Amino acid sequence: MAGSNLTFRVATSHTRWNLPIRSAGHLKPKHFGFRPMLAAAICTFSTAAQADLPLAVEGLLTDRGEVKLDLSLTYNNSAGEILENRDAVIGTAALRYGLTGKMDLYGRASYLYTSARGMGFTTGNTYHATNHRFVDSWLGMSYRIKDDNTTPALIGFAETALLEKGQKSNSSFHSWAAGITTYKSIDPIVFILSVYYSINLPRKDSGLTVNPGNTFTLNPSIAFSVNDRVTLNTGVRWTNAWPSHYEGQTQYFRRTNTDLQLGVDYGFSNDDILNVTFSSNVSGTNGTSLRFDWLHTF
Repeated sequence: MAGSNLTFRVATSHTRWNLPIRSAGHLKPKHFGFRPMLAAAICTFSTAAQADLPLAVEGLLTDRGEVKLDLSLTYNNSAGEILENRDAVIGTAALRYGLTGKMDLYGRASYLYTSARGMGFTTGNTYHATNHRFVDSWLGMSYRIKDDNTTPALIGFAETALLEKGQKSNSSFHSWAAGITTYKSIDPIVFILSVYYSINLPRKDSGLTVNPGNTFTLNPSIAFSVNDRVTLNTGVRWTNAWPSHYEGQTQYFRRTNTDLQLGVDYGFSNDDILNVTFSSNVSGTNGTSLRFDWLHTF
């Protein structure tokens, strides 16, 4: 994107299949000031994988010795401050490897394209700024605490950012996250609840201290297995983002957002699953996003 340099705080997702995709710092268009670009929107945070019938829990864990590739593409549209409109496209590639029947390791990386258009409230001048850049890379682990039997299944995960791209400087191991997904299958319905908390430590960018603030997300959802190839799902994602600080000054107060999610999984085969998720902000400033995920098992 030719134009401004953006340092941003996307709640990039944890992958749609389970990992919450958090994000890098805070979006800061050079001309428009320090503000979040997608906030938690691109988070089709679907921290939860959506169902365990027959497609549902496919992405929650990887069998021992198997490798899973998850490629996703998300488009988000949102309105910013007065007289501003923003588009963003983020691509993410994730790999998972099954260490044991209960544990797997995963890594992912994301790339972002943004376009912001608007008009200055005081000047009346219009502007158009675009940007494309690498966002971040993460390393994490998932562990099945218990199976789905008389009581719901429990799967936990923890992850850290290997590299996060700032406006001019990069940071490593300054963002950490942990969460848990619980689900109960009552054929043909699966009830899912995911909880996620991220700790985002202060980091230096161009010699200045940036503190993105921590994030908590609650994501209940329901999946319905139509047949052996199609699973429908719907859910609500509630996100609480604590204040962010720039050089010790508060840039944003504590913010909450609620998103409605609708999705469908289609299994082409036992090794290939396509998911499409539509997410719309019903309270807050996240805007609307459409996400495509392809999960392939080697």
